[in-house]
Amino acid sequence: MNQFDPQIPGLMEGEVTSLAVIDPQPFVGGTGNHVIDPSLDFTLKVEWEVFGQLVPIWLAALAGDWDVSVYAESLGGGDEVRLGTTLVASTATLPCTVNQAKANCTKYEATVTVPAGKLQEHQPGTDVGGIYKLVAAVFLNSNLAGTPGFDLIGFSEGPIIQAEVPA
Repeated sequence: MNQFDPQIPGLMEGEVTSLAVIDPQPFVGGTGNHVIDPSLDFTLKVEWEVFGQLVPIWLAALAGDWDVSVYAESLGGGDEVRLGTTLVASTATLPCTVNQAKANCTKYEATVTVPAGKLQEHQPGTDVGGIYKLVAAVFLNSNLAGTPGFDLIGFSEGPIIQAEVPA
């Protein structure tokens, strides 16, 4: 599920276009099979785009950095955790890949490194599930511009992963 606020059609819109698990031992194409080894660091790649007639003005007024955070919600028993966060300058733009036909489309991407030991391993026959749903949040704070109420925020539910130490 993707959510972005504000969504003012044609004027200011956005979309978190990708939340991907990058396996430390990549398969062909660089993504894993959604079973991660919790004893190793791994990374998450988040991509989002904003578009509409007001994007240049809105981004220039806010300036600052996007706060990109990824969370893991345990399915069954286990911890609910913030896996990591990183900052992305609002000026660090890329060419759009999903909404390139939209007016003033601007793309961003971030890599969040998840340290080893952040997730509990799947333990069959116990209350510790070791299965997690990932959620990314990208937030640009309007308080930096001195005018609260013009924040930009997007959320995306990402893949479900399992934490499993290889035998």
